Amino acid sequence: MPQDFSGQNLRGRSFKGQNLEGANFSYADIRGANFTGANLTAANFSHATAGLQRRWAIFLICVSWLLSGVSGFLSAFTGALIAFIFDSSSLENQIGGWTVLIVVIVVFIAILRQGLNFVIAFAIAGAFAFAIAFAGALAGVGAGARAFGIVISITHILHL
Repeated sequence: MPQDFSGQNLRGRSFKGQNLEGANFSYADIRGANFTGANLTAANFSHATAGLQRRWAIFLICVSWLLSGVSGFLSAFTGALIAFIFDSSSLENQIGGWTVLIVVIVVFIAILRQGLNFVIAFAIAGAFAFAIAFAGALAGVGAGARAFGIVISITHILHL
């Protein structure tokens, strides 16, 4: 005998791995219900309310707005950096602008050829390598400054 869930509130209920062959879900609220591995052969879902629960839908909308805002900010920031190409008063700004433009072009080409996952992994690895190199450079500068200070101190003591 097929089960009859018609018109019931089944929000968030788990039907994992159950045999629901021929079950009647007409006019039922099945938002957030888990049907993973369930046998739904000949099940009737006519006029059933499905989809995400309201709180999850609101959460996903807020996250998408946040990501959209961050994306817009980063696009504007990148555009401003690329605009430095036209700054004729500073060669450093022009070099920085060209560098950013080249990096953006390389990233677009890599996305087209390798896919987004590869580019994200490469960007994380590159950022990590840059951070290590920068930390090493700062440590080297600190050690060099310390050594220079010692040399100056010794020459001052020896009155050279």
